[in-house]
Amino acid sequence: MKLFSAISNRSEGEQTCGKNLRPAREPAHGARTFLSARTGLQELADKNVRAPAHCGHKATMRDSGILRPFRESPVGGYGSRQHGFVPVKKRIRNSLANCLAGCLVFFFAICGSSAAEPSPNQSRNSDDLLELLDGSTLHGRLGSIDSGKGLSWIHPDAKQPIEFKPDNLSGIRFPSGEKTIAAPSASTCQFRFVNGDEFFGNLLALSETEMEVQTWFGGTFKTPRDSVHYIRFQPKGATALYEGPAGTEGWKFSQNPNSVGWVYRDGAFIGDSAGTLGRDLNLPDASRIEFDLEWKAPFNLLFSIYTSVTDGFNYNSSSYMYYLTPASISLQRISAGSGSTTLGRSDPIQAMIAKKKVHLEFRANKAENFLEVLVDGKPANQWTDSAGWVAKGTGLLIYAQNEGAGLKISNLRVYEWDGRPGAEVATNGRTGEDQLFLINRDKVLGKLKGLHDGKLQFATKEAALDIPLPRVTQVFFANDATNMAASSPWETQALVAGGGTISFALEKWSNEKISGQNKSFGKISLNTDSIRQLRFNPGKSKRQSEDMQAVEDLIWEGDEK
Repeated sequence: MKLFSAISNRSEGEQTCGKNLRPAREPAHGARTFLSARTGLQELADKNVRAPAHCGHKATMRDSGILRPFRESPVGGYGSRQHGFVPVKKRIRNSLANCLAGCLVFFFAICGSSAAEPSPNQSRNSDDLLELLDGSTLHGRLGSIDSGKGLSWIHPDAKQPIEFKPDNLSGIRFPSGEKTIAAPSASTCQFRFVNGDEFFGNLLALSETEMEVQTWFGGTFKTPRDSVHYIRFQPKGATALYEGPAGTEGWKFSQNPNSVGWVYRDGAFIGDSAGTLGRDLNLPDASRIEFDLEWKAPFNLLFSIYTSVTDGFNYNSSSYMYYLTPASISLQRISAGSGSTTLGRSDPIQAMIAKKKVHLEFRANKAENFLEVLVDGKPANQWTDSAGWVAKGTGLLIYAQNEGAGLKISNLRVYEWDGRPGAEVATNGRTGEDQLFLINRDKVLGKLKGLHDGKLQFATKEAALDIPLPRVTQVFFANDATNMAASSPWETQALVAGGGTISFALEKWSNEKISGQNKSFGKISLNTDSIRQLRFNPGKSKRQSEDMQAVEDLIWEGDEK
């Protein structure tokens, strides 16, 4: 039985697209077509699959929700009319999701003999997204995870849950809704561990051998002190004002009939053509904005903060505008009525030159006329506006200027900031010594003995010091950061709401709790409502088939905007 049916013959194509259209060609028996290229099964070659892609035709399925229709790329882009006929397999989306979903749904729809069993996780009434290492994605809902049985996935068109082993799993995204994350707001510390785990919490106890912390997502953890890399103290707490994106609600998109601009897809904003994206986030006087930025080709991206105009770029709105390229970041002051003034440019940023994905962090403090940008946690540049703070709004605007750059913005979070410049860096310390940074930017070297009555007991070669916690900004321990090798096929990293990650060997996911073994904390149990994403198989990256490696991640009809 064929999954696909014909939608167009040669004469229909000519009538639709004009006499200059090259007719669709029938593939030879066993040839790699659109479907077989995605599945690796030559026997699925189907002469009815190929159609004139650039005319808006599509290959239909019995489940129309699995495969979305093709669409023209922007004028002059890859696959546009001026390039002539393009085989369908080079116009498919940069994912194997459609075929995977179609095959799985077809199989279970035909072979399933009973309705899906009620999920133990019925409270998660959302559209989760399962990602595999081969690039495939599958919408649905997580049923359960048991390290002895596998992962159970609920798909609306499958009569029974679909079971997966851990070998090819990449991750799961859980739509969270866009709301203030109030739970971590009382957290006064940011903890970083030698294995790369990082999260917000409160310091309860500290000795020469052990540390105890309180978290909002997993209760109390105890860990050997030699597993801790640093503690950064947050006097205002870690208040997340926004976390997303989880949809388009509240966002404003540019309206240009000649350009698609930005679209929302699976927890990210995708920009493959020129356009703006904006929102009033009620930025506080001191803010920290961070997100992951990916790109496929050279780009020019404008990022305005503290703007009053969020529905399009406007020089009549006073704001601060960052100008980003794959090599550097500059800052301009935009003053209504007087234009723009460049405040400076960063040195070449090696992290952006060497790869095509970075974590960006933009910090601003109105009281000090201060702005700063960090790339992958390292300061790239700082500016102080000698003219005083000019921005009048509380929103942000993102303006992609290029066609075909393949931009992707995800994990966007906005925090109230304590106003301190970027995190200190532990350098020039003597071997085996802890380093303590104070609010006046002094650094003390020695041995941290512990925490007693709200004071850190610190021993130097000259004296023993009792330092009140409010005077401390950061502590680096004499422990080297390292990546602990995975010892379980269910080695998992959880991303929690409000920012933070914790890794563990996953044992079980049930209705309200996810449990496992952490190398530092031992047995842990986390609240499932606090989890925004699960990542499996750390150290492995997603693969793409040979036919998919050079394909642009095109904008498809059906994407939400």
